[in-house]
Amino acid sequence: MNRILLFFLLLAPLSSFATHIVGGEMQYTHMGGDEYQVTLIIYRDCGPTNTNGTYFDALASVGIYRDGSLFQNLLMNLNDADVSELPVAVDNPCAVVPPDVCVDRAVYVETVTLPAWPTGYTLTHQRCCRNPSIINIQMPEETGATFWTQIPGTDLVSSNSNPVFTAIPPVALCAGDEFVFDHSAFDADGDQLLYSFCTPLLGGSFFEPTPSPPPPAPYTDITWAAGFSNDNQITADPAFVIDPVTGIIVGTPTEPGQYVFGICVEEYRDGVLLSTTNRDFQMNVVACGLTTVSSIQTSPPCSGLDIPFGNNSFGGEEFSWDFGVEDIDTDVSNEFEPEYTYPDTGTYEVTLIVNPGTECADTSLQTIYAYDNIEALFEVSGGECVGGGREFFIDAQSTTFNGVDFFWDFGNANPATSVEEDPGSVILLDPGEQSITLTLNFLECESSLEVPLDVEPFPVAIIEKQDNFCGGLELTLGNNSTNATDYFWFFGHPEPNSTSAEESPTHTWPDYGTYYVTLIADPGTACADSLVTPIEILPPDPIDLLYSIQVPGPCDEDTEVSLLYAGSGADEIEWDMGDGSFYETDQVDHEYENSGEYTVIITAYNTLCDFEETAESTVYYDPDVLDLPLALPNVFSPNGDSKNEFYRPYFEVEPGEPFTDYTNNRNVFDYLEVWEILIYNRWGALVYDSTGGTEQWDGRIAGDLASEGTYYAVITYQRKCLDSAPIQTGQHFSLMR
Repeated sequence: MNRILLFFLLLAPLSSFATHIVGGEMQYTHMGGDEYQVTLIIYRDCGPTNTNGTYFDALASVGIYRDGSLFQNLLMNLNDADVSELPVAVDNPCAVVPPDVCVDRAVYVETVTLPAWPTGYTLTHQRCCRNPSIINIQMPEETGATFWTQIPGTDLVSSNSNPVFTAIPPVALCAGDEFVFDHSAFDADGDQLLYSFCTPLLGGSFFEPTPSPPPPAPYTDITWAAGFSNDNQITADPAFVIDPVTGIIVGTPTEPGQYVFGICVEEYRDGVLLSTTNRDFQMNVVACGLTTVSSIQTSPPCSGLDIPFGNNSFGGEEFSWDFGVEDIDTDVSNEFEPEYTYPDTGTYEVTLIVNPGTECADTSLQTIYAYDNIEALFEVSGGECVGGGREFFIDAQSTTFNGVDFFWDFGNANPATSVEEDPGSVILLDPGEQSITLTLNFLECESSLEVPLDVEPFPVAIIEKQDNFCGGLELTLGNNSTNATDYFWFFGHPEPNSTSAEESPTHTWPDYGTYYVTLIADPGTACADSLVTPIEILPPDPIDLLYSIQVPGPCDEDTEVSLLYAGSGADEIEWDMGDGSFYETDQVDHEYENSGEYTVIITAYNTLCDFEETAESTVYYDPDVLDLPLALPNVFSPNGDSKNEFYRPYFEVEPGEPFTDYTNNRNVFDYLEVWEILIYNRWGALVYDSTGGTEQWDGRIAGDLASEGTYYAVITYQRKCLDSAPIQTGQHFSLMR
């Protein structure tokens, strides 16, 4: 039955850096002729939140401006003011206002002479600062207030008094209750008044809290915090609204806190606006106590039919109990804390009225569940491996009756939950500390029991990571399995001796390669676990270094040297081309910038074995065309002295001077696209034909030495890249021994 109390505290600052001012407004009354009575009303916090004990300003400055220029700085003396403490009262007679709420009101009154003036006068008072706990504006501790109004000039009216608010806003009211407040004003001249919410105005500053005189208009609006605006100045549901004709404010504040609130009244005569008078004030929301509260304390539900009732009420002198049994009138009591025995099980609505028949009587209701006790109870046994986990058996022993709901929570299990009264058994899937929980529910009655279990761990097959790859066909397998006592190994090949029951066996494989080894921990049991992992069996020298190098010939369109690694056992290849170039791929195409002889080095590396092998080859690179005339010797001497042993063509540098600077093991025939030689003796008989033999004549006929003498050679040739068609020519030559 708690409520929220909303305080309206009128804002206006009073002393330097003080945050105790909570409201203010300004009035004036035309006394006749040039005389006006000016009234400044200021409200201050006189409770414990005014930690400095700041009082009202001894001299309050009111700036009187005419045509934007200061006409008079009116200083209003506190000694002449009427100071009083406002009564703290709320509309709810049963609400208790917190004792620390206190608001003082100071009414400054001075008479001033203001000669008639066509444009009239402006009266203003400023003071900083507001309470820092205000939540609907930004930086409230550095935000002051401005209270002002206008005296219309003689070009509008000859005489005027501004409206006077007829009621002081209530110091406190309870949120949650509808707030209805008459904020109307009285106008002595009978002018038309219109009311509205208006944004409060800034005034003064943190460094000049009491400007004397205050500056002239215009004035700046305060800055609303996020979510607030002129039309939504306070959190309320329904929102605050004001009747523009009557000035009545209606709304229900809902959120505790302090809020700045602004009201303006406009004064019209014959449709002409004469003046605007503003009032701003602060709302504080706090918990509001009550004089009488009814509160029932009951036993836990499902405690049987005999129910003792506790009484946590306060502020009561008389009590009226009704225990909620239908069709009888004897289920009542006037005791402070009675006990009642219900005639049957069921759900009953109990009523307690504190101080019945009085204005502040309070009533509370409590639902009672008069049922027998329920108790969750069970025992657990078992723990054998089955179905990928360990099976536990449940012996249900709960105290229940029809209509009770069961809920079993087994955690990571099969099943994970159950709503059966007796689920029989469950398979827990995780080892370690687990638990089974049973919860019984009936209406608002509940009983729960959690039984902890220490589930034995399951065997886990773990093969030690291989770190020896190139030791030959024999390898010892490491076993890091846990929670197992027996093992079975399969080494991944079908030959005999391919299994073992040792914990960490040493095995000899039939050949090198990759084998998929299987380890089963605790084979033949329901908890058996298996693992398959690849094992690499490699020789100490795992690399077969096979490669090829193809060098382009003269006139080849492709002038790149082609290299190919065709071996095995290497996972990294590096080619050193001998000219500062390096490659790391199996196949390479490389073009040298210059002709010449190069040493190519290939390096093959096996990471697993940390083994490296290298080889080198000499490459003669000369793709250029040999542009020389082709000639035949006029004599040759095949006599076995390794000089001039064959009759063959040659390229001629100068007449009679053969070309000999061949590279890359080349000879004259590497530069000929077409070559054929026919040799005849002096009688015209054919003694040699290169189409059926070698490219050159060794001076033999059918294996026998040819006789010395003169012979005739007919050749057909075509030089690569130089001759567009074969050329045929012939000449005589001599064979000498």
